[in-house]
Amino acid sequence: MSSPDPARKRARRTHAERREEAERRLLDAALAIVAQRGSVRMTLAEVGQAAGYSRGLAAHRFGSKAGLVQALAGYIGEQFGQQRARGAALQPGLQAILGNIRFYFGRRGAAWLSSRALLVMMNEACIEAQPELRPVVAAYNRSALAWFEQHIATGIARGEIAPHNDPGITAVILLGAMRGVMLQWLVDPAVPIAKVRDRLLQVVQQVLHA
Repeated sequence: MSSPDPARKRARRTHAERREEAERRLLDAALAIVAQRGSVRMTLAEVGQAAGYSRGLAAHRFGSKAGLVQALAGYIGEQFGQQRARGAALQPGLQAILGNIRFYFGRRGAAWLSSRALLVMMNEACIEAQPELRPVVAAYNRSALAWFEQHIATGIARGEIAPHNDPGITAVILLGAMRGVMLQWLVDPAVPIAKVRDRLLQVVQQVLHA
């Protein structure tokens, strides 16, 4: 049996790479639109055009606006995870939680774009501007909360986090504090975010430490 033609194999890889690039550009375009003016009035056609493609490509790739929004939520989570992974490795438990807070408030420039878009989507979900948005944002939140719950439980097992800290409840409080501070800072850059971050780290250590 003859071996596969290398040129044909390369063509297949190139097609897959082009498809991946197109999806990334579409999601980047949607991210910028949502961060600027929300997702309610966003259309698939304008996302395709903003990405430099035809008006119909976003609909072809994601099927519907709900499919695009769902993919965008996953893309935001993936970006945050990749950014965090590029930082220093931290032990699971309390150190990972504190490191996550430092990273969250230590980002600069375009790294804030995804957080702005997420907060806009959360606000839209609260007022039920579009029915398909709430379950997407809720699923994203559950994923973020699960990360904190895991590290709180690990910290309790290691004896570095006090056992009276319920992982589920404490995760909601931590995530809410972080996003609440960020929302205030995005609305009013005069908020001294570095000082707020440092104080939040002190409070978290005092509350969680065994």
